[in-house]
Formats: sequence, C-alpha cells, structure tokens
Amino acid sequence: MSLTTFIRSIRSAVQRDLLKMSSSELIAELERERDRRVLSIQSHVVHGYAGNKCSVFPLQLHGFEVDFINSVQFSNHAGYEHVKGQKLTEKELEELYEGLTLNNINNYTHVLTGYCGNVTFLQKIADVVKDLKKKNGNTTFVCDPVMGDNGRYYTPKELMPVYRDLIIPLADVLTPNAFELGELTGSPIETEEDCLRAVNELHAKGVKTVVVTSGVTGAQTNESLRCYASVKGSHVYRFTFPRLVGQFVGTGDTFTSLLVVWLDELNGDVSEAVKRVLASMQCLIRKTSSYAQLQVDTNSRAMCELRLIQSRKDLLWPPTCDQIQVEKIGQ
Repeated sequence: MSLTTFIRSIRSAVQRDLLKMSSSELIAELERERDRRVLSIQSHVVHGYAGNKCSVFPLQLHGFEVDFINSVQFSNHAGYEHVKGQKLTEKELEELYEGLTLNNINNYTHVLTGYCGNVTFLQKIADVVKDLKKKNGNTTFVCDPVMGDNGRYYTPKELMPVYRDLIIPLADVLTPNAFELGELTGSPIETEEDCLRAVNELHAKGVKTVVVTSGVTGAQTNESLRCYASVKGSHVYRFTFPRLVGQFVGTGDTFTSLLVVWLDELNGDVSEAVKRVLASMQCLIRKTSSYAQLQVDTNSRAMCELRLIQSRKDLLWPPTCDQIQVEKIGQ
C-alpha cells in the first residue's frame, strides 16, 4: 500500500469517528475526573520531545495527575549537534523522594520509568519502587527498559544487569524493544519465535504484561511493522501495522504513556489497549512525517520533532484504524 493510499484511509476513518463523536461526548471526556496519579521518572528536554516531555502531556490529557522527576535535564535530545544540561544524581533522587515521604504525598497508582543514565540512579529507582509498592500493593510499575536499539547501546551497558536483576522482578508492565529484550534474556531476537520465547522468560521472572514495541526484524517487511503483547498465563497477540516514513525521537516514550492510560481504562485488556495506542501513534507519526517531508529543504532536526500538541485529538480519542491487524497467536 502506498503512503498516499494509507493517508486517505486514515482520513476516512477519522471522518467516520468525528461523525460518531458528538461535541457533548468530547466535552465529557475532557471533563472526566480520574483518581489516578503517576510518578514518572524519565529524561527531560527543554526544546522538542523526549522522555517526560513526551509522556506527561498524553497522561494529563487523559485526566491523570502526573508528578515527574527528570533523570536528566538537557537543552534538547541527542539528535542535535550540541547537547547541554545536567544529570540528576541518586542522592538528589533520594532527597526528592524523601520530601514526598515526609509530607506523606508519595501516593501513586502508577510508577512510570524510562531513560536513566547511570547504574546508581537506576538502583535508587528500584528502592523508590519497592517503597511505593510496600505502601500500596496495588501500585502498578510500568517500565520502559531504555538501553538501546538496532543492535547497539546508547546507555551504559552496566545498566542491563540492574534492569535484569533488580528492576524486572518489580515490574508489572515491561515495554522493551527487540534489542532490549534480547539483552535482558541473553539471546538475540531475530524471529517471532525468538521473541515469544524471551517473553515467556520475562513472565517466569514475574512480569505480568510484556509489550515488545518494535525491532523483530524477521517478522517485519518494507511495508509493515509488528509488535507483540503478552499477559502471563493468558494470550499472546501480534499487531501488524503500516511502516511510515521516518524515525523520530520520543515515540517510545509516548507509546508507553498511552499504554498506561489504556491498560487502566480497559482493566488490563492488552489487545484493545495496544490497538488504541497504535492507532494514536500512527496518526502522530504520520502527522510528524508529513510535516518533516514538507520542511526537508531546511535540513533541520527541529523540523523532525514530534507533532505532539498538534496530535492532541488523536492522543485523546484514537481513531478507528483498519490498517492495524490484531491476531491471537498463542497462550
């Protein structure tokens, strides 16, 4: 399917959804209050989108309260020629969390973690999660084990054993890409069979829900990509969706934040939750890609930043997308 044909199909689907969605329904969704509060520990950029800059807005848009701690604070993401900023230390994280604890305001329904730049900081995150789960056994820990992609690390390799030995046993939901999945389980992930075997290993370590977001090379084509979702003791789902033009920073962070929303909204129905996340992501990436293509003559990284604000309707109300195929492939 050509990109033009796909765009037309998406536009038709959006138009159908708009006809179904009355203004009163949209207002009701925007006004709906949720008794949900997320502690999000991720990176932050002043300009553009990565880490918390991608995650906080979608969560707030859906009515989640979000307290966020920035593991790093940079001027911009690493795709630019120059990056300036600061890194939070494990001692500073401990002080921030101590302040929350002393005031008895460390009350969270969810903890969300993403990029972390050093081992001791990640170890301190484990301490924070343990304490929150001790206080409230129903707190859901959603972890994106950010280490690398496409066969290479862009964080210190020393993070991997900490994720494997400390973080994974605490996680309720884990969202690795194929490279990270392979590193965590000790075997490369090239085929669907590799992926499913490794997912079962994570379940055996206690992770209830695993979503493999991308990168299973043997299962994708030039036209389509796949991700996989599995719930321990239940079903495994394969999602096939169109490959769009461009690779953009922050898509994984946005994906995971929306997953928090829809798993909560749908009481853990991972099949429908991931489908809705993918529908929003397809719209976001398509809008970003179209804008970047129009601005290609400027040759600027600033033109490739996610069109997150411009996609707010699609983040809040995922359109019907017939191009996303969901298959139950195992148990």
